[in-house]
Amino acid sequence: MIVLREAGKDSFEDNPDKGIFEMDLHRLELPTPFPVGPVNAYLLRGDPLTLVDTGPKTVEAQTALERGVAAAGARLKDIRRILLTHGHTDHAGNAAWVAQRSGAPVHVHEGDRAKVSGRRWVLEHVKTFLTQAGLADSVVESFFEQIQALRQYLDPLAKVSSLTDGEYLPLDTERLRTLYTPGHSNGHVSFYHEDGVLIAGDLLLEGVSPNPLVEFTSDGKRIPTLPQYLQSLRRVLILNCEVAHPGHGGPIANPNARARELITHHEQRKEEIAGMIRRAPKTLAALCGELFPKMDDASLMLALSEVIGHLDLLAEEKRLAIGRKKGLLLYKVK
Repeated sequence: MIVLREAGKDSFEDNPDKGIFEMDLHRLELPTPFPVGPVNAYLLRGDPLTLVDTGPKTVEAQTALERGVAAAGARLKDIRRILLTHGHTDHAGNAAWVAQRSGAPVHVHEGDRAKVSGRRWVLEHVKTFLTQAGLADSVVESFFEQIQALRQYLDPLAKVSSLTDGEYLPLDTERLRTLYTPGHSNGHVSFYHEDGVLIAGDLLLEGVSPNPLVEFTSDGKRIPTLPQYLQSLRRVLILNCEVAHPGHGGPIANPNARARELITHHEQRKEEIAGMIRRAPKTLAALCGELFPKMDDASLMLALSEVIGHLDLLAEEKRLAIGRKKGLLLYKVK
């Protein structure tokens, strides 16, 4: 039986995150310049030597990644496969750098191919969304400046291999199953080992609810990301995992309990927002201002995504009426 190890830990007894299963997994904690704090990459020892997620493209993250891989008894050039849980910069920005040094192919779900190739946002779609939400032009411009600043943390990938739902990935005599778990990101995947181990990316986080961010189809249609996310959580419940290894923070010992907590949280928030628009219609910006009165520009898209996602849940239940006035969208419970 192979044991879970953290980078630099040589024995089961030395490892505070201990748990037994047939996968030699090393958690590599990498710094990020973002408010979310450190991000996890995972080195899976075996054939082929596999790296799950890579951190952002910063010197600090690259140094930590090299040291973590070395502490696990390997070198960057030994990596033979790079798997990305999703295309957000804190998880995938450094993938091109690792691929260049190892020659390893990068695998990502088709839904996030645009992100890792450097096209995270179709700016016209985002501008329309923000304007209809009721945001001032100056706020919209500030948001676009933030998006431009993020580009320094990601080297675009010209070539990637596609991951598909249900695909089995060999690892020695074992297999990882790719699970399409969209919501937080349109191309988000998790990796499941039959011993009940889930490499969860940002599907499950302890102490914080992963934010299903606003996304659009190529023709500008907004994707209902929160309903997608809740469906992904319900898929995890069916698996009945023993432990989940998230994109941020330590292992989650009871993934089912955490998934249920998140589902309950979103049901409660949905009803809270329903109460706010029961008497009079409001814009998305007005709802965000009430829910998050201390929101700064850096948290703008997180707040908008939070609220519009719960409005999508109300729309699914046919409880939402949407009006339009002077180019703004107004939301009211029927």
